[in-house]
Amino acid sequence: MGKKILDSKLLYVVLSVILTVGLWCYVTSTDGTPKQTPYRGVPVEFRGLDILRDRGLMVVNQNATVNLTVQAKPAVHAKLANGEGLSVTVDVSGISEEGSHSIVYIPNLPAGVSSSDVSYVTTNARMGVVNVEVARYLSRAVPIKGSFQGTVEQGYLAGSENDFKFSPETVVVSGRAEFVNQVAYARVTVTEENLTGNVEGDFPFQLIGANDEPLEELDVTCDADRVYTTFPIRAMAEIPLEVKLIAGGGLDEDDVRVELTTGSITVAGSKDAVAALEGQGGITLAEINLATIKDKDERTFAIPLDDRLENLSGVAEVTATFRVTKRVVSQTFITKNIQVINEPEGWNVDIVTQELSVEIRGTQKLIDELIPENIRVVADLRNLDPAAGPYTVPVDIYLGSAGTKEDLGELPPANATYYSVVVSLSPAAAGG
Repeated sequence: MGKKILDSKLLYVVLSVILTVGLWCYVTSTDGTPKQTPYRGVPVEFRGLDILRDRGLMVVNQNATVNLTVQAKPAVHAKLANGEGLSVTVDVSGISEEGSHSIVYIPNLPAGVSSSDVSYVTTNARMGVVNVEVARYLSRAVPIKGSFQGTVEQGYLAGSENDFKFSPETVVVSGRAEFVNQVAYARVTVTEENLTGNVEGDFPFQLIGANDEPLEELDVTCDADRVYTTFPIRAMAEIPLEVKLIAGGGLDEDDVRVELTTGSITVAGSKDAVAALEGQGGITLAEINLATIKDKDERTFAIPLDDRLENLSGVAEVTATFRVTKRVVSQTFITKNIQVINEPEGWNVDIVTQELSVEIRGTQKLIDELIPENIRVVADLRNLDPAAGPYTVPVDIYLGSAGTKEDLGELPPANATYYSVVVSLSPAAAGG
């Protein structure tokens, strides 16, 4: 049975036809008859863009494509379809003004395909040109601004918009001039929640128009897509103000009440700076010797503050009114009990001031017991740089009476910070 099949003429005819068709397909697939094939969306490559930009111009439709109909043998079409190298080139270096320009393109073939292997089929007069849209080009730097839309923890304060810092400080926006000119600035928005420390890091930004609204999908390019941003989050606290009192003039701190126009201020700054100030218990405006104070005296003090802290209250000065609650009286005594100590070696000292008026304050009983002889005036010459002539020297006042120095005290004279006397120096006689 098998032998009959092999001897059949019909079988030989069928096999012959199959072989003939296969051979024809093979031949036509490699070196067969040329045929036309359309290629759509062929990318356009522009040459001379830098020259165009130097003239302040740009190509708007840089993503342009063209359709090509290529006549070539099947084997060539196989390379064009798979090579992904088919494109056309347009030279725009000759354009010098805005508008629409029709430029002839040059086809580019992929590797392995020669220009002699193909021909191009045109169906209309515009075949072989690209319509190039050219517009005015602009590149300019716009400022960056910050917007804080987040939250901070209790006891902390976010900075103001002026406290934002950026690196770089501007964003360069480039593209079609009419689009670039719409940009007023770039805005970085911080949205973190429950912050207790400074904001630092790279943040994206939005391009904002003159109406402070975002410019969505604006066809421009920027030289960066993120900027390094810092923004302060500061600790804050209410800090009491105080005046420290030093006993003197017959008064101690329990005898004087101090009334301040402002008892505290609110400050903001770094955690460490605020904590350090809170640890001090308050801000000392001044240290006042009560010997210099009388009832209802008023003094104004500037509020000293570390450079790392900001005074949120805005109060720069505080006035203190001193209320003396102890019943005291003042009386002026003229004393001649003037002495010098630590006289410079080799010099004679002559006390020019013979008597000194000293105002003493204390209880009426103690003032009544005080006599001028109880008041001793001492001038210390230890720090004097000796030379012949007169000197004004500050003095200490010592009191001797039934009371203590806290009970009685001298008051500084008007328009002076201390009592003083005049002494005169002259060289001591040799061998004297």
